[in-house]
Amino acid sequence: MVVLAGRCVGDYIHDSILCDDVEAICDTNDLPYDKNETLCGPAHFFLNPKECNCGTFCLWDLAEGAECNTKSVLSYPSRLCGPQLTCVPDPINVDEPGTCKKNSDWPCLNLALQYEVDQEAGVLGPGRYKPNCDDFGRYSPVQCSPSSTCYCVNPEGRRLFGESLIADQDKMDCRCAVYWDEIETKGFSQGLRCLPNGNFDSLNCQDNICFCFDEDTNTIPYGPFPLNSLLTLPCYNTSVHREEYYNPCHKQQLLWDSQSPENMVIVAEKRRPVCTPDGYYAPVQQLGNTAYCSDLHGNLIEEFSQPIEQTKEMTCNCARRRQIMEESGMGASKPKCCPNGEYYPWQKRGLLAYCVDLNGNQYNELSSLPATQEMLFLSQFVDSNLATISEAP
Repeated sequence: MVVLAGRCVGDYIHDSILCDDVEAICDTNDLPYDKNETLCGPAHFFLNPKECNCGTFCLWDLAEGAECNTKSVLSYPSRLCGPQLTCVPDPINVDEPGTCKKNSDWPCLNLALQYEVDQEAGVLGPGRYKPNCDDFGRYSPVQCSPSSTCYCVNPEGRRLFGESLIADQDKMDCRCAVYWDEIETKGFSQGLRCLPNGNFDSLNCQDNICFCFDEDTNTIPYGPFPLNSLLTLPCYNTSVHREEYYNPCHKQQLLWDSQSPENMVIVAEKRRPVCTPDGYYAPVQQLGNTAYCSDLHGNLIEEFSQPIEQTKEMTCNCARRRQIMEESGMGASKPKCCPNGEYYPWQKRGLLAYCVDLNGNQYNELSSLPATQEMLFLSQFVDSNLATISEAP
């Protein structure tokens, strides 16, 4: 007779720092092995950190003004200050509980709090906007200027590729714009294609291989297939995509790159086009000794241009917004631009005039005033402040 010596699950002794038999460990500690994401309700769901991730751990949000602790006697506190809040210690007695508050040291929240103060005081101008901040107090990817367009930014508020009408802001997420900012920072030059509003394009082709991309799951639900099967893919949309796939700028780049040096003919010193991640033309293009503001198809926008040696800070943000608004029937309220396509230092709306930053938003340190005083306003304030106006989302 063969006798098998062993240990039942209930007799399990966890004498290792390794979670080598999670189910047995959970059973021994009378903890559920399965995860229950619905258990937490409105709280945040996490795996239980107390014992080998057995079961579910709920982390509840504290509201603004609630008491909180900067130090906890518990290894794993069950309550923390909620989104955009931080636990500020008592300034007099550090041993007393703190208070959940919005941290004005975070740039985005600082501007948002100032907006609320000015709104309460009734001193908001027509060009002021309240920045969108994420749960951690950083800039959300989508920012919007009043009554005009929305655009993409990184968490620090730096302007990225991607823009659309403010009426379409609910359709924007700017995930692709942020993705490209991250991969370019790491030195990569190839990646997934975007849409002009900064979202991911659901249809992508690389090296003549095409596939559908689902940005919600970061998966490829359909494909890969050869380029000649493009029109059969379920993500192909005739209102968005071209039968040849490549958008105008990307196509011209391929033609430029395919030229052999001995056959290359330079006409009017035309340069290799600069494209954005959607395959369309970037706002600033160069031709000969001139830099000009370009639409998506590479055409000059109105007459916005300047000598190429002055293009270091050229963005054409104003020119692009003017064109988007003009094409959408909002031409009556389009912004005023400088000859190089940047925003004129002051803008008018109705009977009011106000200073703006590089994104066309009201510069929050200056107040609005009647447009009849425009020239006085310009001479007294703009000339002295223009050099200090920094880019803000």
